[in-house]
This record gives sequence, structure tokens and C-alpha cells, in this order.
Amino acid sequence: MSAFNHHSVVILGAGLCGLSVAYHLEEKGITDYLILERAHEVGGLARTVIYDGFSFDHAIHILFSSDPYVNELIANKLLKANTRKQIRKSYCYTSGVYTEYPYQVNNYGLPPAVISENIMGLIEARYELDRYDPLPHFEAWIYRTFGRGIAKNFMIPYNQRVWAWDLKDMNYEWIADRVPVPNIHDVIVGALGPRQKKYGPNQEFWYPEEGGIEALPRGFLRYLPAERLWLNAQVTSIDSVRRQVLLCDGRSVRYDYLISTLPLPGLINLCGKDVPSAILKAAHGLKSNVVHVVNVGLVGTDLGSKEIMHWIYFPEETTIFHRVGFPGNFSSRMVPSGCSSIQMEISESDYRPRNRAKLIQQSLDDLARVGILKKRETRLTSDGGRVLVTKVMTLNPAYIIYDLKHHKNTQTIKEYLEGLNIITRGRFGEWEYLNMDHVILSGKKTAESIV
Repeated sequence: MSAFNHHSVVILGAGLCGLSVAYHLEEKGITDYLILERAHEVGGLARTVIYDGFSFDHAIHILFSSDPYVNELIANKLLKANTRKQIRKSYCYTSGVYTEYPYQVNNYGLPPAVISENIMGLIEARYELDRYDPLPHFEAWIYRTFGRGIAKNFMIPYNQRVWAWDLKDMNYEWIADRVPVPNIHDVIVGALGPRQKKYGPNQEFWYPEEGGIEALPRGFLRYLPAERLWLNAQVTSIDSVRRQVLLCDGRSVRYDYLISTLPLPGLINLCGKDVPSAILKAAHGLKSNVVHVVNVGLVGTDLGSKEIMHWIYFPEETTIFHRVGFPGNFSSRMVPSGCSSIQMEISESDYRPRNRAKLIQQSLDDLARVGILKKRETRLTSDGGRVLVTKVMTLNPAYIIYDLKHHKNTQTIKEYLEGLNIITRGRFGEWEYLNMDHVILSGKKTAESIV
């Protein structure tokens, strides 16, 4: 084994977390590391693809954080001048009308009966006698937190769609500040008229002016020597005794520290035949869903509304998609001049299967159903319509499912891997619902722990 193929730190995966680990090792003066990435490019889920001049991220991404370090890193190092702060313009489509997001504090414009049901349900929930009793699952948390009206009209159907899972088989430890929880006053104010101020943690966000969200991981590359990154490096096995990683092309790399950002189930499969049955069972028990992203490029800029919209939530079963985004409204450079584009997200799991052959046509039909496009516009330009490009991305895994066994299974696996001196980090490495800022911080803390 040559000295070239031995490194103090080997990092599996060149997504945001793996790149963050490498960047922060460099910051600490540690240069003996190697990143192994199976794809031909970096970024993981934070990638952007181009189809006939239209740029599409791997699902809808925005940048926002309450952490000062992350904000400074993005603004001054990773993106520099290639970013623009924007005010969120997102909406919910329910009862045949568009209301501002978050739904729970923007009921103005809904039918009076729906508004009444939402407000009364919230008041009743806040004064229930069992309000502080333990809750068994996520669905129960929704009812107690928002009441029967908001639960029925938005929270339960939307979450069933985005997670593609039984909410009674999910815990709610992942929520933190992801779901804005208003007081009664905020809900009433938002029902009497349009809110004068945005509500929620991502009222303002950043987005790259050029390059899509992939500009963020590529920002890390400016600070990393090219020889420290191997692309098209598919790992086939990990020998934790010899501290060696084997690649599909026959190469092998020894390490002192192994940091994996790979999905936990896949990482366990790489650890060989000697993995205990209890660990294999825990890995098999980890749950996630699949998200299909239907991308459409259009001639013309009319998207059915005079208002600029970034994204829209669709909780009702009248559409196949649960969320729709408009890349050209994040940055005009995401689309060719005189054009526009639409991204539609559709979740799938064994609990909620999809007919993949019909995703594009159903999505186009439903865009017309909700008024974003006219029916005739959903045809190809060669057939008198506006559609220039249609492509589907499939993200698998996409969202981590916090089922009722999530904590037990992840802890069992992580303790086992720690015993093998394998550090597992990032969204899929930790098997946690982490935003991009959390992933960057996870990489930073990992590098610091090695130092």
C-alpha cells in the first residue's frame, strides 16, 4: 500500500456536509484528507441541472439561518456577491383560493365557515383539560397545537402528502421551529385582514443570483485542493479492522478517521457480513420517502398570477403535487430570456405509492386545474402550447421519516458505528431532518472534534 493511499481523514460524500468537513479541516491547518464522491460532481441534494437552458435545483431550496457564523460564511466566503436577499412570497391553495403562508395565521380570504372552524378549533385546543398530557404521535400533536379546524383544513392533509406516511406512526421530536405555532391573537389578526408583516422563520431568504443552489457547494471548492477530491469514486466495502475503504475500480484507501455522510442503511451494508443481526434489523427499520420533482420549462412569463410567487403549498388531493415552485422568481438567470419554469414536488412511499409513468401529464393537468396555466398552454409548443421542456428528478432518499422507532434505531446504529471508529454526519449520515445550515454546522463541528 503506497503512502499516497493513506490519509489521516477520509470523507465519504461530497455533499454540503462532506465539503464543510473538508473546508473546516483546511481552516484548522489539516490537509491530509481525501473526499470520495460516487457521482461525477459535488453537491448531493444541493445540485442544479440544466435542461435546454432551463436550470432546476434538486427540489426547492432557499438559504436562511439564525446562526451568525453560517450567515457570514455564506455571504463572505461561499457566495460572496453571487446572492440576493429576498422577501418570501409563498402561498397556500385551499378551498379554491390562495392565501399567504403560513396558513395558520393567514386565513383572510378563506370562506367564512372555514375561518370560523379554524379559529374556534384553535381556541378549544388551547383550553383543553388534557393539554399537558403526553402525546402519542405527530397527528395528536397537530390536533392539540392547532385545533380541529386548522388540522383538518391544512396541517393533516398537507403533512400526509409531504411525508407520504401515516402521521399516527410518526413522532414530533423533529419539529423544533419548523412549524410556526401562533397564539390566538395572531390567528385572529390574520383572519380579519391581510397581515402587515411576514410570519415565520424564513420571512427573508437568500438565493444565488447565478448557478442555482449548486453555487453553494461549489463555493466550498474554491478553498479545497482538487487532488483532495475523488469523483466517480464508488465505495464497495469498508474494512473497519484494517481501516480501509475499497472502491469499485479496485483502488483502496486507508484512513485514521472515517467520516461518512452516506445514508445510514447504505453505510451499514458497506460494513461487511459481520454486522450483527440487531444492527441490520435497526438499519432495515429506518424509514424515508421518495420525492419526484417534475420540472417544466415554458415559453412566456405568465404564470397565472400578477403576484410574484416563490412557492405554493397544496394540501388537498385535487392535485398530484403538494408543493410548486417557480425557479425564475428566485433568480431570472434560472430561465432563458422570455421564458419561465415550474417545479412540482410529489412524495411517494410504500404507504403512498405513485404511478410514475403518469407524473408529468398529471402535473400539467393539475397546473391547469388550479389556474397556474391554461389547459391549452400545457401542450408542447409544437402542438400550440407553451411547454418546451419536461423532466423528472427522483430523490431517493428524500425526507427522513420520524416513525415511532426512529430514535431507537438510529441510536443503536450510531453506537455500533462509533465502536468501529466511523463518524457519521449530515442529513442522511445522522438520519435527521437537517436544513442546509444545520448540515454545514455539522461538518464544522466534526472537523473541530478531530482537531
